[in-house]
Amino acid sequence: MTNPITFNISIGSEKPHSGTQKICPFCHPEDLTHILDRKDDIIWLMNKYPVFEKTVPTVIVETADHDSELSTYAPEKLHEVIAFGLAKWKEMESDKRFRSVIYFRNFGPTSGGSQRHPHSQIIGLMDYDYRDNLQGENFLGEVIYENDDCYASLAEYPLSGVGELNVTLKKEGGSDGFADTIQTLARYVLSDFPIRCSSYNIFFYHLKNQIHAKIFPRFTASPLYMGYRITNVMDETSKKRIIETLRSEKYFG
Repeated sequence: MTNPITFNISIGSEKPHSGTQKICPFCHPEDLTHILDRKDDIIWLMNKYPVFEKTVPTVIVETADHDSELSTYAPEKLHEVIAFGLAKWKEMESDKRFRSVIYFRNFGPTSGGSQRHPHSQIIGLMDYDYRDNLQGENFLGEVIYENDDCYASLAEYPLSGVGELNVTLKKEGGSDGFADTIQTLARYVLSDFPIRCSSYNIFFYHLKNQIHAKIFPRFTASPLYMGYRITNVMDETSKKRIIETLRSEKYFG
């Protein structure tokens, strides 16, 4: 069994939240501190609220535009954000202090994020290897779409629930096609997923020398998963409908 990470509730209770705060901290870059790097309006900095013990948490403020979102980024902006994030993730992975490093982003009221302003997070884990919780099968599924850089699939062995979408970066693939595919799947989740969905997470994984992303539609979690860690997959009719929609002209067709 993998030991849990300690969450510091005292620090967590101090975090500002988009639903209650009067001023967005990311809208005022002149007040941000502990900045690690910048590129145009992208800012990489230390997280002011290190809620997880024995970690080094960082945040990437992806844009100065508070009301934008990854699913609506222009291609140039999208490519810049994902390339920057992958580079900083790789940089932290080379740090010998960490057993593993996680890279993810949240969007929407049920995604678990506290800030609406577009951002992602990279966290170095000193005593925890997230890969211990993964199997190669978690990234398998019928291929929905493929380009020179990556391929996308509907997970047959999901990590947590219905409708997980995988994107696997090919070993010689570039990040632009990878980013485009992730964005298209995020748009699908928000617009045409069979269960009404206004939130999603994107998680990145480095497993056996290959990079994967998972797009998780977020809605009320199944009690079977919460109580027993029993995951669910789509019925065949719904699975077929999802794949047909994603292969249509609206998305990958």
